[in-house]
Formats: sequence, structure tokens, C-alpha cells
Amino acid sequence: MEHNTQIAKGLVVGVDGGGTSTRVVLCWIDGTVIGAGVGGSGNLHDVGPRVLRENIELAWREAWEDAGRTPQPAARAVLAMASVGTGGNRETVRQIAADIGLAPLEAIRVDIDLVAALAGGLGGEPGIALIAGTGSSCLGRDPSGAMVQVGGWGSLLDDVGGATWIGTQAMVAAIRAFDGRGAETVLESQIMERFDLGNMRQLLPRVDAESGVRADRAQLARLVTEASDSGDEVAQGILRTGADALAECVATAHRRLCFGDSRVSVVVTGGLAENVPAYRMMIHGSISGVLPQAQCVAPVTSNAAGAVLEALRDAYDGLPETQVTARVVQTEFRRA
Repeated sequence: MEHNTQIAKGLVVGVDGGGTSTRVVLCWIDGTVIGAGVGGSGNLHDVGPRVLRENIELAWREAWEDAGRTPQPAARAVLAMASVGTGGNRETVRQIAADIGLAPLEAIRVDIDLVAALAGGLGGEPGIALIAGTGSSCLGRDPSGAMVQVGGWGSLLDDVGGATWIGTQAMVAAIRAFDGRGAETVLESQIMERFDLGNMRQLLPRVDAESGVRADRAQLARLVTEASDSGDEVAQGILRTGADALAECVATAHRRLCFGDSRVSVVVTGGLAENVPAYRMMIHGSISGVLPQAQCVAPVTSNAAGAVLEALRDAYDGLPETQVTARVVQTEFRRA
């Protein structure tokens, strides 16, 4: 599709691409937001290049409609996306963004979604961001600008404390209870009901057939959080183990960076942590237990705002001046 090739000088664009949606925000270099839009999933692994392009372009054009202007390339663009851990995936997304017309190819940076979570969660300040959603991962940035990622290895190898991991642990607890190796738990009957099993042994072929569908396993996390609220000790144990594993990620990021003895801000985001307050508080408690200098804080603004802050960081060749950052942070992004 053809687009305007005249660059909008002084304009930056931030893109937050997650498993559920893609959010695009247009912002002048002084921090003034002029438009925001939303499209479908921003996860390259889940939807593939063609659908990803459609979703980004939808959000991009919606943002310009919101601004009341004709789309044209921005001077800088940062896309913080799910499933771009390799250079090849980042280059694929970068080329997609350039083809759509977000910005010239050389002015586009593609990075992991954690970058936007950290920038938005802490308003561009140093600290640590922990995502506990379908999966889990952690990213820290110290005052020198050094960054370290911990976790984010996917559901087969890692994703400790995330919904997929919790859902898998629910099935493990159910089969152990059935065998008599583990404690009794309501999860045994709930797993059988969830999969419509006549016998627990029927779970194995179901799991083998559906092992690649992360979302299906992640949905089982709700069984665990509800059982925990009802007092089921096995479910409570799963959540405690998950919270402790997530806290280990934060402590490891802290150890590998240089925060000194000062307090360090930690923001916990992601759909699971945000939608299950009891689990979020459990995670906060585990973090405080292993890292006393941690100060768990609520997100300052959205991940979409974080992507904009990263675009401004690139445009300024460093963190933008305080009043510029404040304008972005004070903007309401929930509509995006």
C-alpha cells in the first residue's frame, strides 16, 4: 500500500506489540501526543509476518485518524514487541515497519517488549521491570544505562511464575494427586472437568496433542488462583513457588547491575500480575524477602507510553529533558 514519503520532522512513534494487541502512539519531540491507535496481536511468532503487518498498519492508520492527519513517516520509531529475541526476528519487524511507512529504515529500532514495560512502568527512570503474564521475564536498567535481561526463555524451558507455567503445574499436581504421590487437591477434579476426562489417564494424549498451544495451558492458571483463594494448600504452594521464582529473576538482575546500596524501584506488570492482586502481592512479598532494598511500585504509565519514551530517548541520544518526559507520562494512554 502506498504512503506519504515526506518525513514528519520532530515526530516520533512508539509501538507496543503484545500477544493480544498492538498499540501505536504518535508524539512530537516535545512530548505532546497527537494520536493513538490499536490493532491485533503484535506477537510475530503467533501470527506470522503477514498478519503482523496488517495489525501494525491498522494501529498506525488508526493513530493518524485520531490525530486528524494524513499518515507520513516519523523521524524516529521504536517498536517494543513480543517474540523478537533474535536478530532475524527484529530485522523482519523492522522491515515491516519501514514498508508500512512508520519511519525510514535507518530510523527504526525494534526491541523486546520488556523495554517498553521498563520505560513506561518507571517513567524512563532506572530500575527493574518484571512481567508476569502468559510467560515471564525481567529487565533491569541501572543509572549508568547498562541493561540486563533475566528469564524470557519460553514455556518449554522457563516462564517460571507466568500463567503457562502455573497452568502446567496445575496438571502436574493433578496427576500426582491421582497417583497418590502428591497431596489431595481440588485441582484433580477441576482438571478432569476442564478437559472433560472420564479418567485422569486420558490427560496424557490431550496434553501431547495440545502441547504447542500456550494459551490453553495459560488459561488453567485461573483454576489455581481460584483454588488458592478457597484455601487449597497445593494451589497456594504453586503460587508461592511461582512468586519466589519471579523474585529470583529480579534479584539476579539486580546482582548483575550496579545500583549500589540505594533503593531500587521494581515494577511488576503483565496480565496475570495485574488481574490477580493476591498473586501480585505475593510476588511483592517474595521480592522484598530476597532484595530488601527493592521498592515495588505501581506502573507510572502504559507500555505504549514506554515505547514513546524510548523513541524520544533515541531522538535525543539520551533520556529526554524532564518536562518532555512528564508530558508523555501525564498523557492518558489507556484508550490505545
